[in-house]
Amino acid sequence: MKNFTILILSIFISSSLFAQSIPPKREMRAAWIATVTNLDWPSSTNLTVAQQKQELINLLDELKRDGINTVIFQVRSECDAMYSSAFDPWSYWLTGAQGVAPFPYYDPLEFAIDEAHKRGMELHAWFNPYRADRKVTGSGSYPKASNHVTVQHPEWIIRITNAATQTDFKFLDPGLPLVRDYVTSVIYDIVSRYDVDGIHADDYFYPYPPNQITNEDAATFAAYPRGFTNIANWRRDNVNLLIAQVNDTIQSVKPWVKFGMSPFGIWKNGVPPGITGLSAYDDIYCDAIAWLHNRSIDYLTPQLYWPFGGGQDYAKLQPWWADSVNANGRHFYPGHAYYRIVNWTNPSEMPNQIRFDRNNPKVLGSVFFRAKNFPENPKGVTDTLKNDLYRYISILPIMNWKDVVAPNPPQNLRFERLANGQGGLHWDLPQIASDGDSAKRYVVYRFNYSNIQPGDLENTANILNVEGSRESIPGEPPSPSGPYYFVVTSLDRNYNESLMSNVLQVNPPPVPVLSLPFNNAINITDTVTLKWNYPALASSYRLQISSVPTFDSLIVFDQTNIADTFKIITGLEGQTKYYWRVNSTNAGGTSNFSNAFNFTTGFPVTPLLAYPLNNTGNIPADTTFYWHPSQAAVTYDFMLARGADFATNTIVANVQGLVDTTYTVSGLQLNTFHFWKVRAHNSFGASNWSTVWRFKTFNPLGIDDEQLLPSEYVLEQNYPNPFNPSTNFRFKIAEAGQTTLKIYNLLGQEVAVVLDEFMSPGTYEIRFDANSLSSGIYFYRLRVNNFSASKKMILVR
Repeated sequence: MKNFTILILSIFISSSLFAQSIPPKREMRAAWIATVTNLDWPSSTNLTVAQQKQELINLLDELKRDGINTVIFQVRSECDAMYSSAFDPWSYWLTGAQGVAPFPYYDPLEFAIDEAHKRGMELHAWFNPYRADRKVTGSGSYPKASNHVTVQHPEWIIRITNAATQTDFKFLDPGLPLVRDYVTSVIYDIVSRYDVDGIHADDYFYPYPPNQITNEDAATFAAYPRGFTNIANWRRDNVNLLIAQVNDTIQSVKPWVKFGMSPFGIWKNGVPPGITGLSAYDDIYCDAIAWLHNRSIDYLTPQLYWPFGGGQDYAKLQPWWADSVNANGRHFYPGHAYYRIVNWTNPSEMPNQIRFDRNNPKVLGSVFFRAKNFPENPKGVTDTLKNDLYRYISILPIMNWKDVVAPNPPQNLRFERLANGQGGLHWDLPQIASDGDSAKRYVVYRFNYSNIQPGDLENTANILNVEGSRESIPGEPPSPSGPYYFVVTSLDRNYNESLMSNVLQVNPPPVPVLSLPFNNAINITDTVTLKWNYPALASSYRLQISSVPTFDSLIVFDQTNIADTFKIITGLEGQTKYYWRVNSTNAGGTSNFSNAFNFTTGFPVTPLLAYPLNNTGNIPADTTFYWHPSQAAVTYDFMLARGADFATNTIVANVQGLVDTTYTVSGLQLNTFHFWKVRAHNSFGASNWSTVWRFKTFNPLGIDDEQLLPSEYVLEQNYPNPFNPSTNFRFKIAEAGQTTLKIYNLLGQEVAVVLDEFMSPGTYEIRFDANSLSSGIYFYRLRVNNFSASKKMILVR
């Protein structure tokens, strides 16, 4: 029977592939951002405010690139707050001390909402309604603030201890009316003060086994029985009452705000037939079906964190939940275990679950736990989302019990120079719709033809972006020749979509005119600013620098998507003539390159080291260092350290202004690796630092140093990774031989040769500049003798 089920599932998925060749236009694609124990954000309690903000920006950018359109942001994990609250103290997981606000002050929830909306994404504020304090194995507790509920109202707290699991768990008593009022007030505060798109609560109601409740709430049951004689039914009703109260509160304040719940993935053991496991209904008193019957929620996200097959078969649980939710007129978005992908045997498990979901019209999207796993790209699943399943943008499904009146279309779509100096799309607000709504977001569509029909908007391949403001910079178009045609539609808060705006034709911009430095300039300093004039309605630029006028080889700098009309360049070689040119791009296409200018650098050539030789041993403690004279050099800087990164605490010598090409150092630490480098100076600036050489000083014990020459071949992971625009490759060679290090794209095509020469045994580190490559995933492969190894790296511009 098991094999038959798998066969049917395989046929089912295969037959769906053609129909799913274009991803659906409407689909929830959400990720949980967990803040408790610094799971997703912030990564540590010790970050500065600037670091916290940048981490969240980076995470949202990653999720946007991966096709996610909604973030579920944890704002209250242990009766604390990731926002300014009058009810709960600031979270320990934000500042490292509960009750202490971030300094300099900012409101993380407000910041997260603004950043999500800038990207056209929804943000749902995620609450744990009851959990107050916990101490579990490997995770100690922390001091509670004076205004924490466990301090203010100890009479509201149920405490469960378990010596076997070393657990000390405190949670709010769900049976107390004051607790329901308190939790509801917390949520009311969020909804009334913040522009959240949804409220979300997860599966932490009554505690899970083995720490489940026994008779700790017997007194509450006796005091507030509400006609119940069975305590299990009473406990389930406690949760149901809270959810209904929260829903009524949301509807009274902002009826457009969505309310979603994420229960454990098995309602009852044995439901549907063949399913075994913990019963949310019996063990943690969670009755999701009652919430649906009562219409207390807008969407349900049961945590279906299991693969196909077995006692928690996804192929059985998903249809059962889908039928149950759909029968009650609500939205069903299954929760997926992104964090478990690394432990699953089949790398296609998660993509197959998404395909299985899409073939069921009662499934309207997915929610993934958790956000930080996306950049990890477990088993290539994130790549599969970006390049296949989520390759086109989607918008959220309409909740037709909330609002079905479409907004009016945007007015006066035009292409103009925006406030940031770039050419982009801009439009005016739509007229107010019959229900009083305007637009909350906008969908930007791009076409290569002008006769755009309403039906063309249903093809997600035509969606360029979802914007949270009335402007858009479309970026580089698919073809440079252009022109391209654009329309924009309005979305209200419930994702009702308007008719399209006027059709706008955008043509490629003119060719830029180079400005500074003047053509044939000489004695250019080590930091040069290249400038060009703004061509009408250009959005971005591509700058190329080459040491040959034909630009067919020896390109040392090649960067696209430059927003400004200048670029500051460093790292060029001294005493060298360079040629440079620029083209411009906008939504309509790309211009030809400008006429090339040239300039010659005046600073010295990078020095070449001479002695001690790289990767040599038995160097005396008193050693004279030699390097070759550098063309146009007047003085030299010399650095010697015991670490390859030349960190301050490893520096042995740091000397400037040397006029000779030698320098003597005495008293070097014996039997120790040292690293050295030199650069040259004149009145036009400094050369690049030389290649770093390594040596090891004399071993007084006379024992051969097995660490000096490696005994095996090793290719290490590049660092930094991801990188922009340069990274370092480190490898070890056990035996001399012809050595190649090459870069390949995802198609297996060779795109760069980093190294191709005969090399002696040793440990090497090579810096690679990827200015000639575009953003994306690449592989680098080391070959020497019979050894071959490859690793993946990510270039992010």
